[in-house]
Order: sequence, then C-alpha cells, then structure tokens
Amino acid sequence: MNRFIQILLVTIATLIVSLGGCAREERPLNLVLITVDTLRPDHLGYNGHSRPTSPVVDRLASEGVVFTSAYSAAGWTLPSVATILTGRYPKDHGATDFHWSIDTEIPTLASVLDAHGYATHGYVSHVTLTPSYGIGNDFDHYDYSALDVGHPHDVATAKPLTDLALDGLARAREPYFLWVHYFDPHFQYLSHPAFAKWGQRDIDRYDGEIAHTDYYIGKLLRAVDEKHTVIVFTADHGEEFGEHGGKYHYTMYQEVMRVPLVVKAPGLAPRVERGPVQQVDLMPTLLGLLGVEAPSGLPGRDLFAPPSPRAREEPGPVFIERDRPPPWRQQGVIMGAHKLFVVEEIDSASIPPASRGTEVPVGNVRAGIYLYDLTADPGERKNLFAESDARAMELLGLVAEHFATRRFQETAVELDPELMQKLRSLGYLR
Repeated sequence: MNRFIQILLVTIATLIVSLGGCAREERPLNLVLITVDTLRPDHLGYNGHSRPTSPVVDRLASEGVVFTSAYSAAGWTLPSVATILTGRYPKDHGATDFHWSIDTEIPTLASVLDAHGYATHGYVSHVTLTPSYGIGNDFDHYDYSALDVGHPHDVATAKPLTDLALDGLARAREPYFLWVHYFDPHFQYLSHPAFAKWGQRDIDRYDGEIAHTDYYIGKLLRAVDEKHTVIVFTADHGEEFGEHGGKYHYTMYQEVMRVPLVVKAPGLAPRVERGPVQQVDLMPTLLGLLGVEAPSGLPGRDLFAPPSPRAREEPGPVFIERDRPPPWRQQGVIMGAHKLFVVEEIDSASIPPASRGTEVPVGNVRAGIYLYDLTADPGERKNLFAESDARAMELLGLVAEHFATRRFQETAVELDPELMQKLRSLGYLR
C-alpha cells in the first residue's frame, strides 16, 4: 500500500470517528426529575444516616454531584414545586397558598422544553399538584390518577405511581422530560415491613416510608438510559420531629427548609458541593445541562456554569418564604453561615375568605425576628438577633428589599368541598 492510500484511509477513518462523535453530541439529552415529598436529607444514607433507607439514591449520589446545602423555597409542597418548575420565587410565580395558582403567563420547565422538541410527561401523587394550580398545564401528558388509589393517609402510592411512569416512559419519544413526584414519606407514616422494621414511632415509620419509596425509584431508574439522561433527585421540603417543639412542616428551621439534591449527567464528574443553593437555581441549571437557553429574567443561577470573573467569594443570598399556616407570614434569607427570618402575624383581611377560620393551630410558630449562625449552631438553638448587630441589620435589609415587590398576576382557584376536605385530611386546613 503506497503512502498516499495510507494517508487517505487514515483521513477517512478520522472523519468517520469525528462525524460519529458529532452525531452523539448533537443528540439531545433526556431529563428525568424525581421529587419526593417531605424528605429530609439527613435521613438518607449518603448523608450519613445510620439506617439503610436509601440504597438506590445512595448509588445515584455516588455517581453524581451532591449539593449538601440545598434549600426549599417555601417549606411546603405547592409553592416549592412551583418554584422548581418555573425558576421563580413564590412571591413572583403566585402559587403561595391553596387559593392561587401559578401565573399562567410564566414559562415553565415543561413549556420551554416542549418548545425545543421535548415530549413532556408528569406523574404526581399530591392533591396540590393537580391542574387546578397550573402545575401540569404545560405537559403533553400529565397524570395524577395515583390520587384515586385511596385516602393518602391509608394507602401507599409509590408502586402505582411508578407503574404509571414506567408505562409512559415505554411510550415516550426522545428527547423527553419525565417528572415523577412521590408522596409516601408525607404523614401519616405507614408501616412497610417488607422494606424496613425499625419500630412504630413516627420517625421509625418515616424511615420505612423512605426505604419503600427508594425501592420504587430504583425500579424507575432501571428503565432509564442513564448514559444519555440528566437525572435529578430532590424534595419539596423536609419534616419536623420535635427539634423545635413541633411536628410536620410549618416552620423555617433547617429540618424543614433543607432538601436533598443530586444531579447526575453525562460528563459531570461525581463530587460534593457544600455551598448554599436554592430551588430557583434548578431551572437554569437543568436547561444549561440540556443545552437549552433559559428564559430571561430568572433569578437563579446555572450551578454548573463557569463562575463570573467578578463573582463574590461569598455565595449570594438564599431567600425563603411561606404564608402557611395562617395567620403567620414567614420570610427570610440565608447568607453564608447566617440565617435570618422574620415571623409576623398578618391581618385576617389578607387571608382569602375561604380560608378564614381554618387556621391550623401551631404552637412553635411565634412572631419575632430570628438570627442563627449555622456553623456554630447548626441546630438553631440560640437566637442572635439584636438591633445593635450590623450583620443582623444587613440581613434584615436584604429581606425587606427582596420581599418589597411581588411580580405575578393573581389567578384564583375555586376550593370546592371535595378539595377542601382533602386539604383538611392532609393537615393543611382545620
């Protein structure tokens, strides 16, 4: 073989490999978003929990990027999930209580991906994630039939929800966006002897619910082409077990506001990120991983984008807020090691008429201004707030400035008797 032919064959082979590589690069990645209701990160194995509650999620964490300081936007399901799907703070997307849905003018993760050729599928098992609240409006296929299985306090929905999602996944064309929201760790906590036998205290059964859910997440992920899919695992909020004198999720303490967050994607090296991140960061981050331009005006940041040359050494503020349970309004900020939140009693006239008199009595939510050093006092035991403290006043100013404006058009939701009863059964209304 002469020299010319050798060079020609090498050139052709190189071109074939190059074109093959380009074809692989141009194939859009799929997106699977898994959210679990009421899930504390410190009850997962990869975060050091002593019980084997999460072998599937632990494996995912070992292969992905783990964010150890991820925060819920609002500490309860509706506004937090709406923030994940819109990239907007609750004060700006509008779904801040049971009476308001997402502002229909706001782009969502589903609508943006649909515009870029993605098939969008959502499967949920929580009453506040039904189309009444605008959550599923932009999906090609949105299924909340798992709610028909039975009363959420009496039945587990992880299996039927996973079966529905697997059936949809088998028929979904690529590229696809699949969102699955698991409910089972939400109270009341059911026993699952097949997965865990740790006792009958609330916290024991809670861990059992996590193990049960983890098993079905494993069934879902086995059907996913992980080599060509961005996989995100997170929660809407955490849960209280008496750390600050209460239970469930009515406060802004760490046990409620911290959430797990794991992102696995082709080309992302496994690692642990300890800086604070928030749910408004998810939409720009996920769109960035998919190579899709994010809508303008999103307040969050792409967690994997190269840092700006002028970026501050200290992470930017994380804002948290909630108007539930009434009559309490809670608004706060986390900046570096410090966390400040303001709890104030709001006038009942600002509460929608259908909710007046339905307040859930909560003994550990009290008016005041609270400041904690999360490094020195991770359990938030010592309130450091003082008007003479310059740091406290700076943080208080950030809260006042951030919450001075709300940018949404109110879209009312009619609470029919059936929906009101479901909300009462879940402890949201009295």
